[in-house]
Amino acid sequence: MLSGAACNIVLDMQDNMGSAESGKIIMNRYFGISISALCVVFVGLAVACSGPVAAPASRGNTAENGTADILVENTSISLSIKQIKPDRVELIYFHTKNPCHCMAVVGDSIEYAVDTYFKDEVAGGQVALSMIVSDDPANADTVKKYDAMAFSLFIREVRGDSERVYPVSEIWDMTGDANKDRLVGFIRVTIGNALDGKGQ
Repeated sequence: MLSGAACNIVLDMQDNMGSAESGKIIMNRYFGISISALCVVFVGLAVACSGPVAAPASRGNTAENGTADILVENTSISLSIKQIKPDRVELIYFHTKNPCHCMAVVGDSIEYAVDTYFKDEVAGGQVALSMIVSDDPANADTVKKYDAMAFSLFIREVRGDSERVYPVSEIWDMTGDANKDRLVGFIRVTIGNALDGKGQ
């Protein structure tokens, strides 16, 4: 497909086939346009390729101490990142209406940890605990929202209008009476980390 300028030149050439001088003028006009267009393309490429291309910044893994490795133009830089603390931390524990003893201990231990170690935070609205009966039809929408099993623990971190929810599955290695103190200690540390912005 010829451009409009090229079509006009071809038509001019056809109209002026009898004149060699006209043909030379027309050919000069055609090649003049082509050379000008090529010059524009080459100058554009030269300008585009003349400067260094910066590599996009790539965020590495953030360590527990709030330090992250950043890759900028193939240079690794260690930056200190302040953790953003949540406004509120909520524990959401799903359990059945009639749990077996070993599972009942889990729920009791979670309640004990919150009531014992975070009394002030609960009073100030920074920490909350919701105990939800998973096999109660009235709670079906909440179970579906969190995609919860019969027994599940989630932490919900709230920052302004945004929230971040993640499961805490480690507790299932700490069921029964023998692991009660260990579970209470784990819940205490987990809530503390969440309040400090160091949750999962």
